[in-house]
Amino acid sequence: MINKISAYIFILFLLSGCMKNQIKKNMAETSIQKIEDVYQTVQHRESKVFYDLKIYNGACNYKVLINDVPVHEMYNNVRGEFSLGINNLILKSGQQRLKIRIFPFYDENGKLNNKLHRYAGLDVTVREMEWNEEYRKFDYYPVFSYVTPRKGNKSLEDDPTEFLLKDEELPYYEEEVIFEAKVPYDLKGWSESVNLKNENSENLKKEAIAYYESLAKDFTNRNTAAIAKKYYKKEKEIAQCFFHSQKEAKTRFYVDIMERILDPTAKVRKLEKYDIKFFGDGKIVALMRHPGVSPICIVTKRDNGDLRYSVYDVFLHRPTPSAKLEMIR
Repeated sequence: MINKISAYIFILFLLSGCMKNQIKKNMAETSIQKIEDVYQTVQHRESKVFYDLKIYNGACNYKVLINDVPVHEMYNNVRGEFSLGINNLILKSGQQRLKIRIFPFYDENGKLNNKLHRYAGLDVTVREMEWNEEYRKFDYYPVFSYVTPRKGNKSLEDDPTEFLLKDEELPYYEEEVIFEAKVPYDLKGWSESVNLKNENSENLKKEAIAYYESLAKDFTNRNTAAIAKKYYKKEKEIAQCFFHSQKEAKTRFYVDIMERILDPTAKVRKLEKYDIKFFGDGKIVALMRHPGVSPICIVTKRDNGDLRYSVYDVFLHRPTPSAKLEMIR
């Protein structure tokens, strides 16, 4: 009789283990399926509209923010043009805030110079993008332009132009302006989230670090399901604001996000030399390495042996007072 009871207990133990494994498997499959299906939640494809920024910089490094969230930065001591879409930082129609920050070039020792170069400056154009079906390309229509103070009215692309300094020793320049955007969607994003500046700073930092470390561990373990779960809410909004099709949604997750992570040579760089930064009017928090980039970086090897560094931006918010931090951009 005792042997029969022991056998029953053993069978129940095996069944329990199998059930737990199946539940974990189902949860993993569900997380992956959900992020593959975000395209199904997309609305307003018939009235889609896209906005981008065209940026041209003078002799300066710079950072550009939309609605107090970083959209692009350049710290490589080079001049030139860059453009990128910004729908992901436009939550709804109406006034949008464009903030520019320009910094000096680095010296030969890798330190920022103590004042801006006489030819520092930034030209930023907000453009509405419309898909031209006949020519299979986007047509661009400028809707707003911003230029840093300068002598004359030439663009930086046309001619190096002197920055109009009120202070000849200015080490840094920042300005915020307003532009209008009209989009068919209305995203919640971080608009109703908790103001994290009002929380205990040490506890908040510990929680943010724990999130980044957990995500880095998922990257190291190539845990696609766990990564999909962390990225889901962000990717759902990204799919909407860029009106993703099924193919575009899958390409973004499996190519833009997962390709480097799943590379056989991939290694996650150690999380270090960071500080906590607030964005989104205090409703978003992120860890940043100097001078202002995410500490999460995947290092892979190219075919020729050269190393390739892929930085992953991670911006966290707390949707309600009792909720944990989660990724929103």
